[in-house]
Amino acid sequence: MAAELDDDVEKTTTQTLVDDLELTTRLDDEKEHAAVPAGLSATRVPNSPYLVLAFAKTPEHPDDPLCRSKASKASLTLLAALLVMISAITSSCSSGAAPFIQAALGGNTALPLSLYLLGYSAGPFVVAPLSEAYGRRPLFIAGLILFTAFTGGCAAAPSYGALLVLRFCAGFAGAVPMTNGAVCGDIWAPKERGTAMSFYSVATFSGPALGPIIASFAADRISWHWAFIIPTIIGGVLCVAVILACPETYPPVILSRVARQLRQETGDDRIFSALELAEMASRAKPRVERAKAEAYRLFAMPFVLLFTEIIGYPVIFSEMHHLGPGYSSLPFLSTFVGAVIAVPISLLYQKRYILAVKEAGKHEPEMRLPPAQIGGILFVCAFLWLGWGGNSARTPWIVPTLSGILQGIGSVLIFRALQTFLIDAYERYAASALASQVVVRSITGAVCPLFTPAMFHRLGPGWACTVLAAVMLILVPVPFVFERYGGTPSSRLDDEPGPGATTTGASQGRTESERKEASWWIRFKRN
Repeated sequence: MAAELDDDVEKTTTQTLVDDLELTTRLDDEKEHAAVPAGLSATRVPNSPYLVLAFAKTPEHPDDPLCRSKASKASLTLLAALLVMISAITSSCSSGAAPFIQAALGGNTALPLSLYLLGYSAGPFVVAPLSEAYGRRPLFIAGLILFTAFTGGCAAAPSYGALLVLRFCAGFAGAVPMTNGAVCGDIWAPKERGTAMSFYSVATFSGPALGPIIASFAADRISWHWAFIIPTIIGGVLCVAVILACPETYPPVILSRVARQLRQETGDDRIFSALELAEMASRAKPRVERAKAEAYRLFAMPFVLLFTEIIGYPVIFSEMHHLGPGYSSLPFLSTFVGAVIAVPISLLYQKRYILAVKEAGKHEPEMRLPPAQIGGILFVCAFLWLGWGGNSARTPWIVPTLSGILQGIGSVLIFRALQTFLIDAYERYAASALASQVVVRSITGAVCPLFTPAMFHRLGPGWACTVLAAVMLILVPVPFVFERYGGTPSSRLDDEPGPGATTTGASQGRTESERKEASWWIRFKRN
């Protein structure tokens, strides 16, 4: 009897322990996850009480930028392209009206362009951190308002000194749209991103080519003030469009807003976004210095040579071929034509890229680089063509003009490849990465116009362009080296992204063996 009683007690005790264990396990599971709306997930941060909010792949959440409709994504890409185009047009408009500005206010013809580009180089130091802390939309609105105001001030500048100050300030504010490539990274998946960037890149390189044409005709037919009034009007219209039609697209900021709303609605104080946790840990500072300098130098060269060309064109077409005001800027249209031709070339490569990703099983940023390899070679050929085709007044003006087609194609191929490369590599730090290359290209682009007229006059167009082509030739191997040996900047990021931060794709930390391997694209081509 006593033995049976002991067995009953033992069974009861065992069942109680099992029930307690099941209850504890269920409670632990409830602590690991929180009840969140469909389209979201909340995952426990290791060794902490916090839950990190993220967008789920299925079902789709209405606030997820990647889940927006195709029409919405296309309209946002178009708006981003127009913003960067008007900023780029304004950068070069002073060169088209330079003789008229000099006649009215005096001073150096190249300084207004250089000061604008110096503003470009200073702006990203403020723009990128704020964009990654507070989102894209507030920066767009504030930047466009300031850009429009300062550009309008240039039109009313009473003196040459005032014009220079206002040009610097306009460039500082105009740097905001120059990181718009990050918006394309927010709303387009990697397999779609290349197509969007193909059209976006055309706007980036069309602006500096169209600026002198618009400004020179406006200054010649009306007055030099209209060289700045026209971009002021366009900037004001785009500012209204951004206020009315541009939502926030930066996922970490959107998730922070959703997390705050969930904490208020559910009372669950464990739910945070990765950005909020990073801010609490003081790790939200973008690490711009991690970028690969070689990629930025190659990124900078097309812009440097383009702005050098803007100053050098008057020597070839005004002084040697005696084209009048306005008409001497028309050869820039060939660069625009080349940029447009580059779009179908980029789209053809995009199909090849998608096949490569499918075969490899994953995408690597280095797989974006082959168009830059072609673009660098075309760019060198274009400058040699321009220099020696325009070295003699006996040569028809159309000969050096047509070189712009090659330059436009090469510029867009380089820009498109390296923009998508940086966006894929840095992902959530894309704005800082793109801002860094804006700084590099703007500083070098600001210096080159100061010595370009003297170089073209002393060396002649042939040798001057040969020197510039030689500089570009040094950088042509960079995308080949990156593709062959792996040059992804993200491979040098810290493996720990910060508390609660989640990384995918190219942003994941790599093992030492993976860092030594060639890119997936190389292995795919070998097979």
